[in-house]
Amino acid sequence: MNKKLLNLACVIIFLGFSSLLTLWAGEAAEMWKRLYQRSTSLEQKLAVMQNLIEQNDPSLVPTLTQSLTELVVGSKNLRTSTEKENWTQLCRLIIRALGNYKATEGAIVIFQCFEEAEDPILKSEALTTMGKIRATDYTERISLLLRDLNLKPEGDSVAREIIAYGCINALEKLKGNIAYKQVFLASQGWYSKRVKDRAMAALPLMSDDPTEVLSELLKELPPDMKLQALQAGLTSAAPQEKKISLVVLALEQGLLEQTVDVRLQSHLGTLRSTAINALINLQSKSPASIEPLRKVIERNYDVNERLNAVLALGIIGNDDATKILSSFLDRQNQRQLSGTQEADNRFTIALIRALGMTKNPLARPVLQAVEYSNYTPAMVKISKEALQQIEQK
Repeated sequence: MNKKLLNLACVIIFLGFSSLLTLWAGEAAEMWKRLYQRSTSLEQKLAVMQNLIEQNDPSLVPTLTQSLTELVVGSKNLRTSTEKENWTQLCRLIIRALGNYKATEGAIVIFQCFEEAEDPILKSEALTTMGKIRATDYTERISLLLRDLNLKPEGDSVAREIIAYGCINALEKLKGNIAYKQVFLASQGWYSKRVKDRAMAALPLMSDDPTEVLSELLKELPPDMKLQALQAGLTSAAPQEKKISLVVLALEQGLLEQTVDVRLQSHLGTLRSTAINALINLQSKSPASIEPLRKVIERNYDVNERLNAVLALGIIGNDDATKILSSFLDRQNQRQLSGTQEADNRFTIALIRALGMTKNPLARPVLQAVEYSNYTPAMVKISKEALQQIEQK
């Protein structure tokens, strides 16, 4: 029997007495520590470390940190595939234990292990542990790492996905705007559904108010990704006024780009519709939304989009919103007087009702003009109901 096998046999015999050692937990931990220090091969160290960690003793953190440091230093000396495998498993074991102990003091060596490791699973576990121990000093470095992965670098895509998964796990705990941005981009990136779903699940836990970073993203992202940025803000715990500001920006972005690409037109239309519906649901009275809502009505991309924009202006109800609604109804009155029949009266009815909602006296003249503009009795009745709302103010 050669020396290596003899040493391993000694370890195995010693492991046979482990159940007895549990009678003296503190002494057992010390014995395992001494045995680990005397172990000469990675195979022996792995066997002993498994028992050492089972002692579940937080006082072992310095020993674990020192052991991981020695492994990182010795990583250049690995020769065989067996040595590399044992080294990887041993590092994973120690890193997992440091994470369970929330050992922040281990951050430096854990990240060093990440950098030295070749195995993507070990790298991912190291990153996950950086989040568990709240290693906030490394937030920017891990965010930049995820940024680079989001760009889909060349190489083993499976390995890169595994590492990205670890980045997301870490950044979920580390939080911050830089981290939030890269996790959001990962949720929309080239990865498999598993990774993208993990990123999407992390976002609500990373920031109560991500509207600042989402505003940046709304300006930077292509049309097909802007909607997701808006939805992330709407489902966040941000204050209502912050959500409204984000919604107004999204509506402006939906109006900014003119394109003949049917697919992009569809994305922009969905963005505008979602933004307008959000203004309605939030009962927004934001003056900043008045001009983009006017443009939606003027450009008339879609009838439902247009009708909802009218309703949103009615909810605002200030003088500026009332003047815009009045100007559009005045045009409809003039068309009706000239004998131009509308195939669909929904727009005119929406204008009348929205003006009633404003309860603004500035709406009276144009509503009164409805009675003398050759409309049907049903339309006149709707305008009188709107006038009553104003009078009841």
